[in-house]
Amino acid sequence: MQRTILILLASVCGSYLQVAAKEYLFLSHNRDNALVSYVIDPEKGSLKKHATLDLTGTGGPMSLSRDGRLLYVQGHQKKAGSKQNLPHVFTLKVKSGKFHQFHAAKINDRAPSIYVDNTGKLLLGAHYGPGKVSVWEIDEQGRCTGELLQEIETAPRAHFVTTDPSNRFAYVPHTSPNAIFQFSLNLKKDKLIPLNPPRVEGPDKDHRYHEPRHYAHHPSLSMGYSSNERGGGVSAWSFNEKTGHLSLKQTLSSLPDGYEGNGAGADVHVTPNGKFVYVSNRDYTPPRNDPKVKRRDSIAAFRIHPKTGLLTRIGTFPTEHAPRSFCIDLSGKNLYVAGQHVNKLAAYRINQESGELNRHTTYDTKEVPIWITCWKD
Repeated sequence: MQRTILILLASVCGSYLQVAAKEYLFLSHNRDNALVSYVIDPEKGSLKKHATLDLTGTGGPMSLSRDGRLLYVQGHQKKAGSKQNLPHVFTLKVKSGKFHQFHAAKINDRAPSIYVDNTGKLLLGAHYGPGKVSVWEIDEQGRCTGELLQEIETAPRAHFVTTDPSNRFAYVPHTSPNAIFQFSLNLKKDKLIPLNPPRVEGPDKDHRYHEPRHYAHHPSLSMGYSSNERGGGVSAWSFNEKTGHLSLKQTLSSLPDGYEGNGAGADVHVTPNGKFVYVSNRDYTPPRNDPKVKRRDSIAAFRIHPKTGLLTRIGTFPTEHAPRSFCIDLSGKNLYVAGQHVNKLAAYRINQESGELNRHTTYDTKEVPIWITCWKD
């Protein structure tokens, strides 16, 4: 009898936890201080605005700690007594999809990408203009202090930074030199160590689809995928788990069929089940900001071979203009795209069999939605 009661209690508690756990989408804005969270309906894919916090500066790229309790935002805050905006990292506590900013640290240079490592002790940053990688301290309270532990010169247009799932290696795609810089992450010394060779070349420059911009690691295979900015493309890379070295295996176009404009690949993400990879394409056909130009911004979908990790093209799906950032929720059923130049957020359902996208809702946002990320509480 007692055992039966315990089983029933465990069942009820488990059901309660499933009901209580919610998925959220976080959105930052480049010309607005608002950091916004939405509750995701995982079955419908719809969004409901949940909370808004005005940061002490404008928003930018974000990175969540592995437990989701801390959020780091790289933005710009006005210098006291001046109109000058200086780059900062904002540290926020996150609870039930709501934010509390409790620290702001000045940094030397803007970082178009930041990434908190798996231990939660280091924040990595890639610097586009000066061409370098930074490592900042995160203290025991979870604050990015702004203390620079390391700075490594690489090459111009360092666009993104991330680690592999083991947290032993780090990768920084660079568009200008058409390469991915590769490092080991030494947690005893809190520093990055360039591998030998320190970079792996991207697709041949004679190929239309080169210049790696963002990188996403496969959740279970020893593979990674880069979005390629120049021309709009995707590359599959094999990953040596012992040495951390990447090796280029495949490159495909991510552009719509028959497209002849100026396409620029942006973001890349893999579904949590490892079946599909998606790449966003920005249509920058000149003149760039002319609303009369009919554009073909899109999200490209690819199927991942379950053994080789190589890609098969599924197709492209229209989206809002300048999809700089997008995310896939943790259920793997929904995909959300921020239209940077039109202040829109597009919501799609992912067909779990075909990988095709079905757009169902478009939301208005604050000015210049620059970065989105999904999380489950």
